[in-house]
Amino acid sequence: MSHVVVFAFAVEDGLAPVVGAAPYDVLARQIPRILVGQLNGDSDRGVRFFPFLGPVDGARSFLRLREPLDPKALVALHKQEGVDRLVDGVLRADRLTWRIMDGDGAERLRVDLAFDPRDPLAVLPRLTYELVGQLGWTGSVDQITQLKGEALGWFLVLKDEMLRREADLPDASSEPLRAAARCVELAGADVEVQQLVMDFLALLLRKGVHRDAVAPVANDLAAHLTKAESLDRLAGLMFAAGDKSRATSIVVRAACLRPQDSELAERAAAMAFQSGDDASVRAVVEHARAAGAATPKLIAQLAASLDRNGDFEGRNKLVDELVGEASLPVPVARLVVSFLLDEDQPAIARTILQRTLQRAPDQSMLHYELGRSCLLLGEPARAGVALQRAIDLGVSARLLPHAKRLLRVSTVPGLWQGSQLVEKALAADDLPAALSAVRALVRRVGPIAEAWLLFGVVEHRLGRRRRAERLLRRALAYDADCADAHNRLGALLLEEARNEESYRHLLRAFELAPEDSATLVHLAQAAARIGRLDEARQHLRAAAQFGASSKLVSAVLRKIEAA
Repeated sequence: MSHVVVFAFAVEDGLAPVVGAAPYDVLARQIPRILVGQLNGDSDRGVRFFPFLGPVDGARSFLRLREPLDPKALVALHKQEGVDRLVDGVLRADRLTWRIMDGDGAERLRVDLAFDPRDPLAVLPRLTYELVGQLGWTGSVDQITQLKGEALGWFLVLKDEMLRREADLPDASSEPLRAAARCVELAGADVEVQQLVMDFLALLLRKGVHRDAVAPVANDLAAHLTKAESLDRLAGLMFAAGDKSRATSIVVRAACLRPQDSELAERAAAMAFQSGDDASVRAVVEHARAAGAATPKLIAQLAASLDRNGDFEGRNKLVDELVGEASLPVPVARLVVSFLLDEDQPAIARTILQRTLQRAPDQSMLHYELGRSCLLLGEPARAGVALQRAIDLGVSARLLPHAKRLLRVSTVPGLWQGSQLVEKALAADDLPAALSAVRALVRRVGPIAEAWLLFGVVEHRLGRRRRAERLLRRALAYDADCADAHNRLGALLLEEARNEESYRHLLRAFELAPEDSATLVHLAQAAARIGRLDEARQHLRAAAQFGASSKLVSAVLRKIEAA
């Protein structure tokens, strides 16, 4: 329940602006508002600020009073119950006249104080002293800002802009962020300025206004911040303003200043990785290691960074470190398993998966990777159980075609073992052995798309395109939704400049497996061949996003642009 209502001050008519000071209208609101903050402190002691609002030139805005209102009018305006004191005043050229009234409007005290708009807060100690005495309160009040001169003037203007925004009033200036920018320029190292500027930028972003103007001010402020907490908050504002690159660099600074904060470090490393800044990923992890706070997530993030840069030796050392952990978070376990399978270590991968599934039995991706591991270990029956469980739980749209294909491979007798013989021969570039193995495979399994797909791949590698084409079409006859067969056939037709048909098959492959990077690269080439250049560029960007080599993407893009 309110005890005190402090009204905005009136401003004598005809006062000229003072260079280096906030406008009198701003001072008339901010001096009483700061007084209210001083009296309430960190709690609510029932002191309220009351600005005067009304129509100005057809729009709702702050009203400027030339003289204080009649006490009865003040009593009628505030609409608060249990009010003990009313406070108002009037600013003149060189003095402040103010008064304290009781709840019914009877005057208790009137004081004239010398007033300098260039040092407007000098009157606050006296105002606070008198009002505390009237109320019979004890205790100290918060220290007033140490800002002086022009910096103080812009600080008060910015506080007034904040008040205007909180009241949903229209902009008073054609440069609504000028006050924030000037505060940063004049006193960016001041903690109160930093806090106020960030509060103002956050308010603009919440209201969805002036978003494009927020990032430049935030970037200027970043140079003055030295505390991790402030940098972290500013990074969030920068990210919300759409400048992800600067947001990343700022949050990395914060994480390096406070490496013991695991949540902050993990977020910074993830943002750096997503922005392609591998040096910052390493810096964050090294600072965390030095502080004894390197978590499995951080180590895994660095491993992913090294993998992206082709440093497989460094990646594998980190994987060995993570394998020694008794318990890994699910995302880390998935990443470690993928690297182990890359290095042909399915047994260790299976152990980690089984251990992680005990804690997270409903993770479809873990079951999917378990199926892959069991296949590599020559256990197709167990693989089939795991893959079916992954499909039942709901793998992503990207992996669903692959999961279904692996399930078929695991459930058709002899298909997995025969496919492995073909794949190994192809990897060794032993094409005669691959041809012999794939012929034996199709004789054994019959009308199974995966077997005929491999047959087409082998014939293509042998340079027999016509045979390869017939075999790939046969694979599609057995399974019209075999994404790999559409992709392989589309790539083959592209080599023969049968561009329209190539595009149709590659588009179908893309529809079936929208995040397959190889399909996206082929589709980009086919789209470019038939004149769909914008679409080609779009597919290349997606291919890079889903893991295609940056060198490959750049090379294809150069060819497209040259053509």
